[in-house]
Amino acid sequence: MLETKTQVAIPQLTLKSPVRYLKGVGPEKERVLGRLGVRTVGDLFGIFPRRYEKRFPVKRIGDLTFEEKECVVGVVASRGLIRWRGGRSVFKAVLRDGAQALFAVFYHQPYLTQVFKPKQQAVLYGTAEKKGKRIEMAHPEWELFDGVVPARTPHHGRWVPVYPLTEELGQKYLRQTLHAALAAHTESIPETLPADLRERAGLLDARTAYRQIHFPSSEASREGAYKRLVFEEFLCLGLFMERRRARLRQEREEVAHAADWRDVQGFLDSLPFTLTTGQKRACEEIVRDMQGKRAMNRLIQGDVGSGKTVVAATALFFTARSGFQGVLMAPTEVLAQQLYLNMVQLLEPFGIRVGYLSQSTEPAHREILYGALERGDIAVVVGTHALLDVKLRFKKLGLAVVDEQHKFGVEQRALLRKKQGVLSHFLMMTATPIPRTLAMTLYGDMDISEIVEKPKGRLPIRTLLFRSEHHRAVYRWLENVLEEGSQAFVVCPRVDVGGEKGAIAHAEELKKVFSRRKVALLHGRMKSAEKNAVMGVFKEGKADLLVTTVLIEVGVDVPNARFMLIENAEKFGLAQLHQLRGRIGRGSEESFCVLFSDSEEPETRQRLDAFAQTESGFEIAEKDLEQRGSGELHGQKQHGLLELRIGDLVRDAELLKRAKEEARSLIEKDPELSAPANRALRRLVQERFGRQKESLG
Repeated sequence: MLETKTQVAIPQLTLKSPVRYLKGVGPEKERVLGRLGVRTVGDLFGIFPRRYEKRFPVKRIGDLTFEEKECVVGVVASRGLIRWRGGRSVFKAVLRDGAQALFAVFYHQPYLTQVFKPKQQAVLYGTAEKKGKRIEMAHPEWELFDGVVPARTPHHGRWVPVYPLTEELGQKYLRQTLHAALAAHTESIPETLPADLRERAGLLDARTAYRQIHFPSSEASREGAYKRLVFEEFLCLGLFMERRRARLRQEREEVAHAADWRDVQGFLDSLPFTLTTGQKRACEEIVRDMQGKRAMNRLIQGDVGSGKTVVAATALFFTARSGFQGVLMAPTEVLAQQLYLNMVQLLEPFGIRVGYLSQSTEPAHREILYGALERGDIAVVVGTHALLDVKLRFKKLGLAVVDEQHKFGVEQRALLRKKQGVLSHFLMMTATPIPRTLAMTLYGDMDISEIVEKPKGRLPIRTLLFRSEHHRAVYRWLENVLEEGSQAFVVCPRVDVGGEKGAIAHAEELKKVFSRRKVALLHGRMKSAEKNAVMGVFKEGKADLLVTTVLIEVGVDVPNARFMLIENAEKFGLAQLHQLRGRIGRGSEESFCVLFSDSEEPETRQRLDAFAQTESGFEIAEKDLEQRGSGELHGQKQHGLLELRIGDLVRDAELLKRAKEEARSLIEKDPELSAPANRALRRLVQERFGRQKESLG
């Protein structure tokens, strides 16, 4: 008996329909598209081109210029395959256009003998070259037609989009799929922006914008589509931030601190140094915030070595003086231990007891600490992410401080801030300078304080760039510095991997070069106890050289270290190099940072030269943002919020500003975005940021 296949009804497609239902996709291509984050039809429309190619006019062979990529049309006159030993092959197709001929050459693609057929019309896109009397085009993109060549297809006769790809996914397939999907389902795209806002900002409607961003009819239409979609993206981000800021202002009113500035002034007067203008201004802003009824939500942004630690100590002193407890969380044990020792030195003379907690804290001591915090016997606790343990409870938490905040995720920071469900004042600190534009976008719901100046008495750090052939001369210079009683860091990009030399091998080499010196080694494969012991030895001056990876990137403070040597400097980002360099120059003597790089890339040499010429973290951050892009500078996994699909915070700064102004105005007039004209926009914000803890609705 014959089996009959059951017809499966394909549902009416919407933007939320699985992409597999689109013509030409199916389960296998759905799996491949999933690598680009494409799971629905709407996701596919949101894969925006990364550039465009001008594939018009479609030229005759005799009109080719041989200067750039061009589109050319002709008839397949003949084709053939040449094979060599070892499986190598070359396929050639001859296109004719009257008396003119063009040879299309494809290496290692023998299957094309079954594709190109005589008398077919062919459109090629590539760069033509003269090879003697012949005209050749190597590995062009191609389209074949059995009849008349259309004036325009998704692949020629227009501005053609070029998309980001993944393995097993070709440009022609993705372009064709998007073109067909847009033709069939553009009407499913909803309008999210109110009509009066579109008119005020001069924006296209949503359907036109999506059609034109993928297959623009002109440069002007492409620019209009880009403007609309970038504005919408920035507006959503602005609305989320404004709504979150509004909610923070409405939260619990039980955190007002009663101590006044005279208490703080007494603490500051006890310090053996005078605060810089930026430090004092930050302290005043913090105290003012914490005296208010609403919970503080502030970011302290200070360049490396600008003295953020004493600002954090001032805030913790103020919370303890007001009868509350404070917590200070750092991303690594090395930094947490250093901060703990600093807090003990600064706070315990005032009777403020300080505790310490990390993953390596012994269970018995951990239980004692938990009890002391719950009873209120300990006023300040410093530690790592171990502070997020649900078993850890406070008697009266008043302040949560997170140092190097970008090392923690959004949810980790939220957990600390709302320990036991009680909202505390919140202070985030970073020594990673963030350009103002990016800072206002990432932390638009926060107040921002900046500390630009370095403490008095610190000299500029001289930074020099050398090739590896100068190692011996630099080592002689380093020996002279060590002879003066100073110490030095030697930083490697990684630990030994395979046959590639890293920190371990480098340390062994330096032990031979500096045979009279004590060389210590620090890297991520070591256990916590080993790391702490090595760092302790170096801080106490019992080791002259510390060979390390980026473990010392944040927070390490050894005033006697005034020389840093960075191997393979091209492997580090500018912001990371700046963080590393900030580990020296903390004493009163001149310090030196030497970068080694053999890279011949002009851009790399220019980047490293620019780094060597400035110590300003904010200037470096601007350059880093321009070169690497906002998403890469502040990785999505770190902050979990900035996931721009199309906008660029540097190039589109003016659009960002206008979108933020519109967002503020919308929230002021309609805080819940509940008006009929705003409901579609509300849904869009929920879709973009619904996973965030403090989102809309």
